[in-house]
Amino acid sequence: MGRARLGDSASVRLARPWLAAAFASLAVVVVWCAPAGASGPRLTVAKADLAAAFRCPIDPTDATTTPLMFVTGTGASGEQGYLIGQDAFEAYGHPVCYVDFPDFTTADIQVSVQYLVYALRREYARAGRRVAVFGISLGGLLSRFALTYWPDLRHKVSDLLSAAGTQHGTSVSGRCSATSPCLPANWQQIKGSKLLEALNAQRDETPGNVSYTTVRSASDESVQPQTGRRPTSALGGARNILIQRVCPGRTTTHIGTAVDSVTFAAFVDAIAHRGRGKRGAAKVSRFPDDVCDQPYAPGLDEAKTSAFLSASGGLIDSQQAEAPKVPAEPRVRRIFRRATP
Repeated sequence: MGRARLGDSASVRLARPWLAAAFASLAVVVVWCAPAGASGPRLTVAKADLAAAFRCPIDPTDATTTPLMFVTGTGASGEQGYLIGQDAFEAYGHPVCYVDFPDFTTADIQVSVQYLVYALRREYARAGRRVAVFGISLGGLLSRFALTYWPDLRHKVSDLLSAAGTQHGTSVSGRCSATSPCLPANWQQIKGSKLLEALNAQRDETPGNVSYTTVRSASDESVQPQTGRRPTSALGGARNILIQRVCPGRTTTHIGTAVDSVTFAAFVDAIAHRGRGKRGAAKVSRFPDDVCDQPYAPGLDEAKTSAFLSASGGLIDSQQAEAPKVPAEPRVRRIFRRATP
């Protein structure tokens, strides 16, 4: 469930602003509503909060190439998650935006998803063209959640790549109970949660004219099962890629899946090929011949990235420790229990 990795110096420089933002996000004012109907449920988070959380390090205005939306995982801010792959995104050269979700992306998914809906609409409007989404862990689940319940987004998003997504929940989790409270998003990502039951009861796991690709690792320590008949990160109707089938013997961690060379090759390939469903999804046979020659995405320094991936557990653990916990899974709202178009 998303452990971002930052070096020690970056932790000291950035932890205080993120902590302030986390506490500020506790006071969500429910005053603004977007239109309902064909666009999906009304957004109930204050518009000022939605706007403040939307950031674009590479401006998508009037984009000449496909703009990207990076969606981070549990326990990290959007900025932290983006920093891990920043050099790869910059080397790719496409516009990029991300969202700083409440409480380091640990809040109720039914609230966090509204930030993503708003951000996708904003990026699409600024770019003047459809957006490709790159989600890691909960970010992959949030992205599918948004496309499932907000139908207008299916015309604004061209591709969704979910890396190590918690699509059907994970069987690897701590004990959550009334006497052992958990983060709201952690409750909701446990295999068999009420929210996942509602989402996965919908008729289509890959709705709309969007190309879906999932990438997962057999050695994922946080999200399992990833092999067998029903890998938790795989989706019906998507092109589902197991890293070890492309690069046999590779050991890729949960958050490492986000920056793995296979994952980025899949993302680039999906964007380069148009078509509905699997016709526009990533295809392993088109990957570069040297995709397994380096562990990380092009543009990433191996030593620096390895340091990021191995040094930030303490920061992420401390951020999750500070975030509000609840004694039970948040109630699933009626709108998310209904059948979707």
